[in-house]
Formats: sequence, C-alpha cells, structure tokens
Amino acid sequence: MDSIIGILIILPPLIFVHELGHYFAAIKSGVYVEVFSIGFGPELFGYTDKRGTRWKLTPFLLGGYVKMKGETLSHNQSNNLNSEKNSFINAKLKSKILILFSGPLANLVLGFLLISFFYSYNGRYETPAVISEVFQNSAADKAGLKSKDIIKEINNINISTFDDVKNIVQENAGKKLTFNIVRENNEKLFDVFPESFLLDNNNLVGRIGIKATLPILSKKTYSESIYFGFYDSIELSMSWFNGLSQIKWFSILSLEKDKDIMGPIGIAKLSGDVVEKGLMPLLYFMAFMSINLGLINLLPIPPLDGGHIVIYLYQIIFKRPLPIIIHGFLMKLGIILLLLLMILVTIPELGLY
Repeated sequence: MDSIIGILIILPPLIFVHELGHYFAAIKSGVYVEVFSIGFGPELFGYTDKRGTRWKLTPFLLGGYVKMKGETLSHNQSNNLNSEKNSFINAKLKSKILILFSGPLANLVLGFLLISFFYSYNGRYETPAVISEVFQNSAADKAGLKSKDIIKEINNINISTFDDVKNIVQENAGKKLTFNIVRENNEKLFDVFPESFLLDNNNLVGRIGIKATLPILSKKTYSESIYFGFYDSIELSMSWFNGLSQIKWFSILSLEKDKDIMGPIGIAKLSGDVVEKGLMPLLYFMAFMSINLGLINLLPIPPLDGGHIVIYLYQIIFKRPLPIIIHGFLMKLGIILLLLLMILVTIPELGLY
C-alpha cells in the first residue's frame, strides 16, 4: 500500500509537468491541442478551456498524453488539413522538434528547480576535503599524507570538497599531483603519484588510497542553491548516461537481478520508502525521478520523444520524410523493445524466475 501511495504521489506531477511542456510548446507554435490527459482510460472528470482543449483525469495514472490536431496523420493522409495551419502535421519541422523536446526539457528544468529549492531550504550535504584514513602502502601513504590532513590545493587548483579531490585523482592515473596540505595550521606540499585502477567498464582511473570523513550539512544562499542545483542536475544527468553505458544487457536477458537497474516494482517500493521519510527527501527524490524521466524520453527510440525527434532530424537532413513503411516498422519495433525491457526488468523483481 505504501508503494502504491508513493508512486501515486510522485509520478502524476512529473507526468503533468512533462505534458505541460508539450502543451505550451504546441500552443506557442500555433498547433491546436485537442486533449490534455493525465493517465489513460475513461475520463473521471475534466473540463474544456476557452481554446477548446479538453483537460481530463483518468484512472490509470502511470502515463499521460497531449493529443494535437493532425498528430497521428502522415503527410499522405493530410490533404484535408493542408489549409489548416493549426494542425501538427502542417507545423514546421523545427516546431515539431521543439514540441517534442519541450516535454523532456520540462522534466529536466523541474528537477533543477526542486534540487535548488531543497538546497535553499534544507542545505546541501558535502564531504569536507579532510582525510579520515590513509591506507597502508597506498600512494598517499608513500607520499606522507596522514589522517586529519586538510587538502587545500592540488596542482594549484583550489579544493572545496572531497569530490574535487576524487575527480582530479581519477583523471590523473600515474601522473604527479602536488598536494597543498594544511596540517596543524601549517601548509605543506606533497607529491603524490595516483596508482592506476581498472574499472569493470575497462576505464583506467587513478587512486591514492585515502578515505573521506562523513558528509556534513552545509547551508546555502539562494544564489549558491541555484548554482549547486544546476551543477548537481548536470552531474545526475552525466551519471545517468554513464550508468546507461555500463548496463550489462546480458544479465537482463538472462533474467539476473541487477541492483543498478530498477523496474516499475522497484521504483514503487522506493517511492513508498521515500514518502515515509518526509517532505524534503520526497522532493529530492522527485527531482531525481524527474531528471530520469526527461532523459529516458530523449532516448532515440520510437515511440519516445527522442525517437520522433530523430525521425524529424532525418527529414531535415535528407529533405524528405522517412518512408511510411519504415516509419511504421520503427514505431512497432520500438514499442516491442520497450515492453520487452519492462518485462525483463520486472520478472526478477517479482521473483518469477
């Protein structure tokens, strides 16, 4: 029950914002929006606005859609709409791409705003650039670093948090790094040579063998909250793409449960857990989910927004629409792949293997 309540609290607002992005881009492009629906199925209640758009709420809240005039017609079927400029099929290609892109963009912007609000109200957890422990015989130990050392600079680059240290070290495997250390109120310089470490994805990174202290809650001004909200939104997006590139597709096909891949059941359970923790954790999780929703919809797979965008980019590049047969085939293939992926990640969560 907690999982159901959690997903119903978190998902519909994210869907609403996503569709609102499509809606505003459509009306700004002069395209008539016939229906704005949150959920699928029969209408529970709704109303028609002055533009003639029917806004409605339906029972199955795991999705939503904006229905635009002439959206489902092909160019060969649109003869009767050729004189009507307010149909999607007759909109400029750039307008179509803008309409499609605006849904994911709205989710990305919402994620940024929620994270910024979270930081301004709650503060941001940061790990100080202080060494908690130095592992024996590590690069840091050989260089003379000790616990309680404060890392002020690396190669004359100012260090604010332990994440700064991690990023610089990882990018400089085998290269000399000069650490400016504050120890007992005195500054000292140490030359450290990060050891090379091979990750599972065959990327080579540097490590020096130190452990961070526990994160602390740091209060932020409004401008700092906006800055870190934007910065962390980018970081979350980059982590998402990095995670996507490291997915072990064989484990999915063999129905092995992968802790880094979460299906509908896993998301629902996590949503229920977050709701119990209070408003601030809920807002941050909504930000995380909103960014993920935006990025997923930008994947170049029909019928996702990104798939449609690629099809229109093809039309711009080659000066002609994608053949109807190929377009239809790609749409069906995309739907099948998405349904198959959802089934494959859900089966392990249900324990049906």
